[in-house]
Amino acid sequence: MALPVNRLRRLAWRGLAALPAPVRDLAALPVRRRADAELRALAPMPAAARRLYVGPWNTAGQGYAWAHAAQEHLTGVAAQNLAAARSLAQPGFRFPADHELSVLAQRGHVRSIHGERVLREATHVLFESGRPVLGDLHARSMLDDVAALDAAGVRHAVVYHGSEIRDLRQHAAAYPHSPFGGEWDDYLRTLQEVVGRNARDLAAYPGTVLVSTPDLLDVLPGATWLPLVVDVDRFAAAPGRRALGRERPVVLHAPSNPRLKGTEVVERVLEGLQSAGLVEYRRLAGVPHEQMAAFVADADVVVDQVVLGNPGVLLAETLAAGRLAVAHLAAGVRERMARADRDLGGDGVVPVVEADAGTLEQALRDVLADRDGHTTLASRGPAWAGRHHDGRRAAAVLDQVLLSP
Repeated sequence: MALPVNRLRRLAWRGLAALPAPVRDLAALPVRRRADAELRALAPMPAAARRLYVGPWNTAGQGYAWAHAAQEHLTGVAAQNLAAARSLAQPGFRFPADHELSVLAQRGHVRSIHGERVLREATHVLFESGRPVLGDLHARSMLDDVAALDAAGVRHAVVYHGSEIRDLRQHAAAYPHSPFGGEWDDYLRTLQEVVGRNARDLAAYPGTVLVSTPDLLDVLPGATWLPLVVDVDRFAAAPGRRALGRERPVVLHAPSNPRLKGTEVVERVLEGLQSAGLVEYRRLAGVPHEQMAAFVADADVVVDQVVLGNPGVLLAETLAAGRLAVAHLAAGVRERMARADRDLGGDGVVPVVEADAGTLEQALRDVLADRDGHTTLASRGPAWAGRHHDGRRAAAVLDQVLLSP
C-alpha cells in the first residue's frame, strides 16, 4: 500500500501548490509545524574543540562511518552525520545515521532551523557528492552553503563517492567492459547530466576535494583518497566456516545497483556453474544492512562487481569477513591499493581475485581448481581490512586535510 499512498501524497502537494498563496500557506501550516518539530528534535552536537558535520546523503553508510571514525580515533573531535531522505518510500536497506531527515521534515524551515544550528555548532563540514548541508538538501549545490560557512568560520571540504562525478564517456573509453558503453538510454543520459552539473560546481568550489575509492583519482587527479570505513570487528566476528571448505562453495552476489555491478554477466556465469553442480549461487537484494555480516559469513566467495574497476563497501566487508573476494580492479587501482598497503607496513598483496565480465567464469573455475591457494588468499582479508577500513586511516586523512589547522 505504500506506493499508492505516496502517489496520493505527491498529488495532494501538487494540488496544494496550485492554490493561491494565502490559502496554500494556511493549508500547509499543520505540516510545516510537524516538519519544524522534527527539525528541532535533532540531537545537538556534542561538545569538543573540533566538531565535524557530514552530509546530506550517507551513501552506503559512509557519512556516518567517516564521522564516527574521526570521533573515535582523533583527540578532541565530535562528529555527526546527516541522511536526508530522497523519497517518501522507506527503503529496507538502511544504514545508521545521527540525523535522519524525512521528506516531511524537509518541507519545514530547514535552513533557518537545521542550517542555523549547523552554523552554530559545527567547526568543520564535509559535503557529500556536492550537495549542501544547510538547506535545499537535494535540489541545490554545496556552493549555496559556502558563503555562510565561511562567514561563520566553518572549514569545509567535499567528498565524492563515484557515479555522481565519474564521466561516463571517459569510463567507457578506459574500461573495455564499462557499463556506460554502447547506446545510452534515459538512465545513462540523466546520470551524465548529474555528472556534468557536479563537475561544473566543483570547478567553482574553493575547498579540499576527497574521493572514496582509488579509481576516482583518475577522474579528479588533485583529490585525496578518503578510505571507506566498515565495521571490521562485526564482520570478522560473524560466525562462518572456513572459506571454500564445502564441496559446493556458496557464491554470493549482492548488487546495490545491478547495472553498475555487471549483474547480468555475473548471474549468467553463476547460474551456469550452479547448473553444472559446481557452486551454489545466492543473490541478495533489499536486505537490511545490519543482516549483511551474517550473509557474507555464510558464503565462501563474494563477487562484488566486474565492470567498474573500483573497490566498494561490499568488497571491504568481504575482506573483513575472511571470505574470498572477486572483483574487477583496474591495474592502476590495484597498484594504488598495493602502494597504500606498503605505506602501512603491509606486503602490498591485494587479496582480491581479479575478474571482469570476460574472465569471471575462468577466474571462478581457477578458484575451484586451487582451493587451498585461494583459501589462503581469503585468510589475508581480515588483516587487510583492519589496516585500511577500520576507520583509523580515514580519520588520519580527515585530520590531515580538513580538521587540523
